[in-house]
Amino acid sequence: MPNWCCNRLMFSGIQNNDALKTWITGGQPSRHRRARKEGIQLFLAGCAGILRPLTEQCYPPYPQLVSCGAAADNRPSGQAYSAWLAMFMAGAELDVETCQKLHQCWQESLICHARWETLSEPEQQVIRQLYQQKSFDWGDSFRPAPVDAWWDCLCDGESIIPAAEPMDFRDVLPTRLDIEVNAFNGGLLTGIPSSYDHYLTRYGCKWPVGYEANICFAGENTLTVDFDTPWSPVGEDVVAALSQRYGGEVEHWFAEQGCDYCGYARYINGETDVYITDELEWGEADPDDEDSFPDVTGPEWIINNVAHFGG
Repeated sequence: MPNWCCNRLMFSGIQNNDALKTWITGGQPSRHRRARKEGIQLFLAGCAGILRPLTEQCYPPYPQLVSCGAAADNRPSGQAYSAWLAMFMAGAELDVETCQKLHQCWQESLICHARWETLSEPEQQVIRQLYQQKSFDWGDSFRPAPVDAWWDCLCDGESIIPAAEPMDFRDVLPTRLDIEVNAFNGGLLTGIPSSYDHYLTRYGCKWPVGYEANICFAGENTLTVDFDTPWSPVGEDVVAALSQRYGGEVEHWFAEQGCDYCGYARYINGETDVYITDELEWGEADPDDEDSFPDVTGPEWIINNVAHFGG
């Protein structure tokens, strides 16, 4: 388990209070999570030859994806798969517009009708082998579902749209389709980063959501939210983008006593105005109590500006 870094964001001059609160609390339909699920299914359909592009393709990161060759005719399902494949191979960013295009490709590919019992044994075998390799990543569980049930759940995706997590940073700065298919542990697509590596670079932390998010103050044009992130604070680029999208000014305090650091930053209209880091300051432990620990006493600017000091 990680150490938790405590974060506080204070928004001033909010331009859309309701939209900001909705993003913080989560629960709304998540387009990028849907694109990921549908993308995994279309990736598998290509590897198994269930769907084929209209023309011969080459994809060095995973040649099996296009090894079955081109489609025999110009059906709409092949056109849709070709359009999806082009975006996948280009490393499309999962912004709102692209997610909608990808979803349309998934719908028009008709892959939702290819339920497990309708697949041939060779098609099932390809999917089964890849699922055995990536089930913990793709199934989002340490106890993945059986492959047939999991595949049919992907087919049912039209009626089961994943909900957004609270403070999902991927809704602020989009992630990439190929990286999401390569997934957290990677190792599938040669030369494509794992989402673990990508998240650290793009969002500053390995799980790009705010945990234990709590809106501790909300006024007409101001809002303060406390949340935790694993090991390190949410990155500068994310908070800068938040200041551009929701508020003219965002202040960010963070602290993690396990690694003995803290920081403060201020962002104005998408630009970093101030960014400082420091070590935490400590008092003395009670010498008569072997179970006592020293308290954090500084820097002064961090005291009372975070809900806790991480760890």
